[in-house]
Amino acid sequence: MQKPTLSQIAKQLGLSTATVSLAMKENSRISDQTRARVKEALRESGYVYQRSAAGLRKSKTDTVGIVLNNVSDPSFSEILGAIEGELAKVGKTVFLCNTDEKVERQSEFIRKMSEYNADGIVLVPAIGTQATDLEEMKKFSPPIVCVSREISGYPIDSVVADETLAGYTAAKHLLNLGHRRIAAVGGTVNISPFNRRMKGIRQAFDEAGQEFDRALVFECRPVRAQGYEAAARILDVEDPPTAAIGYNAIVTLGLKAGLQRLGKKIGEDFSLIANEGIDELQHTNPPLSTTSIDLQEMGRVVIQHLLSRISDPTAPTKLTLVPTELILTDSVSSHR
Repeated sequence: MQKPTLSQIAKQLGLSTATVSLAMKENSRISDQTRARVKEALRESGYVYQRSAAGLRKSKTDTVGIVLNNVSDPSFSEILGAIEGELAKVGKTVFLCNTDEKVERQSEFIRKMSEYNADGIVLVPAIGTQATDLEEMKKFSPPIVCVSREISGYPIDSVVADETLAGYTAAKHLLNLGHRRIAAVGGTVNISPFNRRMKGIRQAFDEAGQEFDRALVFECRPVRAQGYEAAARILDVEDPPTAAIGYNAIVTLGLKAGLQRLGKKIGEDFSLIANEGIDELQHTNPPLSTTSIDLQEMGRVVIQHLLSRISDPTAPTKLTLVPTELILTDSVSSHR
């Protein structure tokens, strides 16, 4: 869809092109009412004010925006390292945004990257991002590829871990060890990996002829502190679990610390499996079992998809699943 020109928007509003241009630049000579009218018209039309003169003179700027939900998550550090390495090979520079799970901050950064004529965006969608948010961004955004999370019901290139397989293999192993009360800790229902993981866990229970207790699903933001706080909650239920599957590495590390504070011996009277394969999981006591993901490979695949999308914006979108592998340590044992 061809984007409107400044003169077309000015004509639509019954204003001069100069007035619209000044309003875009928040010039104080233009009334607040007129500036608001112009801003709304620009938003509805998808018009983007190009700040970079160099960007106007050529079709690309060799910049890519990276939008992360939580820069303190070590798994994203590994993905980001691979992304930067792949982009450096083709002469592109990275601009980074930490949304802290705020959809508004996410949209504002993507708009800014559009204003500077960025070549593309790699996005970890903030919690609560809807298909309508992506549709709105599409009006002004360069090509976007999602990583780690996809947006349900919206056709956009996405590279995600095979979370269904991860949930299935973790739950199946614990069931084979005799555990029946297995908690799922971390994530929320409005995050796509959470739902895919739960699908895999339920599949394992169904195959074993066991009923999964929904009361043992403990939702929380995917951060260490909330994993720590969840420990008391899971032990406070009637007939508490004997094992747990953590949403990601940092939630599981927090959960482990909380359980140990409450007297549980991980790998003896409580079994624990994490997700992702960051180094820190192997430097705890005991090291944590995990459904490991090759995070660097995920980063490389993301950039392959983004460069392909930049080259061919009209190609069909695709969802790529990065496989997971169950790696066992002394953090799990048979139910006693």
